[in-house]
Amino acid sequence: MHQTETTDFAVDPIEPLLGVDRAAHLLGISAKTLRDWVQYRKIEYVKVGTRVMIRPETIRNFVAQNTRRAEAG
Repeated sequence: MHQTETTDFAVDPIEPLLGVDRAAHLLGISAKTLRDWVQYRKIEYVKVGTRVMIRPETIRNFVAQNTRRAEAG
């Protein structure tokens, strides 16, 4: 293993992947809705064998990208 690979892992460890039920719960939507989003490629996902998993970073990014700021005044 190269030194940079070790350093990168230490700085950016892999977070546990979330199952569809847990990811949907965090987003406040149904698991069916999240499965639909996966099917229509509205959200990124990871395929692990036959399971669909969601990276925690994907949830954070999705929330950030879909947050609408209030107008001042």
